Amino acid sequence: MSIARIKILLISIAVLTLGLLYYFFNPVGHSFFPKCPFYALTGLDCPGCGSQRAFYALLHGHLLEAAGYNLLSVLVLPFIIYSAAVFTGNHLFDKNWKQNIFYKPWFAKAVLVFVLLFWILRNLPFPCFHWMAA
Repeated sequence: MSIARIKILLISIAVLTLGLLYYFFNPVGHSFFPKCPFYALTGLDCPGCGSQRAFYALLHGHLLEAAGYNLLSVLVLPFIIYSAAVFTGNHLFDKNWKQNIFYKPWFAKAVLVFVLLFWILRNLPFPCFHWMAA
């Protein structure tokens, strides 16, 4: 077995283990899940606040509930799945498929602007942005 296949196997085991952990244990009711240090220090939501609850909801098929916990994590999930699929395919089938969208100069800038806007807007005290709060 090649080193690349061993890496994929280990990553797959880690992802499956985390998936099972989040499927069977709700982060709301279990203290062994990590807490957000930014929220603990400031009382404000970071861009990732609510993502553990969102992941739990997604694993149980509750897309709207997940989006309510953290819309950003739900929107970024297809990109993560696509990237993981291309990475795995490249290593398993010895291909060189490109992930062109991730290497465009505008992509990193767009992601940065989107994350910063999400971070700022979800912490504004206006009712029109309360749906973005964790």
